[in-house]
Amino acid sequence: MAVTKIHPIKSTLKKAIDYICNGDKTDDEIYVTTYLCSRENAHKEFELTKKQFNSRTKILAHHLIQSFVPEEVSFEEAHRVGIELCEKILGGKYEYVLATHIDKDHIHNHIIFNSIDVEEGKIYHSYYGSYMNIRNQSDKLCKEHNLSVIDQETQREINEIKRREFVSWHDWNEDKKGSSYKSKLQFDIDRSIQQSVNWQDFLERMESRGYEIKQGKHIAFKSKNQQRFTRAKTIGDNYSEEKMKDRILNKEKELGNIIDIKNNEKVKSSKGYERWATKHNMTTAANTMIAIRDKGFHSMTELESEIKRLSSRANQLRKEFRDKEFELKRIKEITKHLQTCINKKAHYDVYRKNPNDKIYMMMNRKDVEVYQKSYEEIDVFLKQFPHLKNTVLEGLRVKSGKNIFRKLNEHSKDLGLKQERIARQHDSLMEEFTELKHLKNNMDDYLGREQRTEKNPRESILKQIKEIGKEDRERKLPKNRGIER
Repeated sequence: MAVTKIHPIKSTLKKAIDYICNGDKTDDEIYVTTYLCSRENAHKEFELTKKQFNSRTKILAHHLIQSFVPEEVSFEEAHRVGIELCEKILGGKYEYVLATHIDKDHIHNHIIFNSIDVEEGKIYHSYYGSYMNIRNQSDKLCKEHNLSVIDQETQREINEIKRREFVSWHDWNEDKKGSSYKSKLQFDIDRSIQQSVNWQDFLERMESRGYEIKQGKHIAFKSKNQQRFTRAKTIGDNYSEEKMKDRILNKEKELGNIIDIKNNEKVKSSKGYERWATKHNMTTAANTMIAIRDKGFHSMTELESEIKRLSSRANQLRKEFRDKEFELKRIKEITKHLQTCINKKAHYDVYRKNPNDKIYMMMNRKDVEVYQKSYEEIDVFLKQFPHLKNTVLEGLRVKSGKNIFRKLNEHSKDLGLKQERIARQHDSLMEEFTELKHLKNNMDDYLGREQRTEKNPRESILKQIKEIGKEDRERKLPKNRGIER
């Protein structure tokens, strides 16, 4: 099987020719052939031909690539097919440089030919019809050389599998930490909400941080490095315009942290701050207890049990995400071996029927061994993913392999969607975990300090809070100045 692509060269023709003739890729230019031009001066000779016919075309040359399936063709045969393809499609009228690259698993030909012919100066028109002629001639030559030919629809499925990019857990987690513009926007919105007194103040603070704001049905933001606006509601449930306005109005109700009175330097240097911190800790502890009760927990044991459950579930989701990632990676890797088995199946079937035919084995040893090696890889793959066994084995029975690549492509798409669902579920779960962990840490910090500083470590927190509140109320009452007559 050979896959063909073509594109025009409008600048740096010499650089393109030097690249395809690179000695490291062509075994010191052993697999380089030129026609009607020299290797060193091809770019100048292309230009002289254009001047000879006063050509005004802006296209300097055309670059054709012909790729073969890994381990299907030898270096010499691939080069020979390339020369025959040039003869078929260019008809001896165009100067060209042909180079066969042998430095990769997949051998491929690069053909750079002039954009006008040497006989009449006619421009080569590259369009769908001319490409299909190249494709058909290439397929015909592959059949003549006993190389496999694959239909375009199947090739599209294979290309889609190979091009598919899958997100690793590390990449997704890095994105959460702030490497993406959405994470940065989320951080800047949170920071602006905490500092703003009203909605207008919030908008001004976002603008001061370099954001362009588009207001309408859904508020959207765009940073200096972005090309498009991002709707705030797409970065999380708490980022719709209504939610953000509510967060600005009620940010004082958000639960704070317990202050470490014993080790805080400011507490040591200021009695006033010490009293404020004590009161703050009492209020925070009371609000923490109320929040714990509101969430349906009747003891710290119940809260700790739920935190452990959420942590365990988060680990399980991360494992599920990585399992899907590994399966996507293996599908991408096994595609090459599936292609090889489909292409070499006929050679192997003849060998299986006549295993003692030494002459056939001598002539086809390479094809048979390549098939066996690829099938071993497929066997390992099927042991890893037994749920794909029927899909793969049924697909290998069909010569074209059309269904196998279509089904694997669909399965890969489904795995990607499952990864997205797992990531969203994990994100939601971790928000709940962080909130409950905050509540637990507040109570641990408060109770731990009370146990170290109070004689009675079991004294009710609510009782202490009531006493502090009573003292405050008494302090705020006006002093008795007597009855005025």
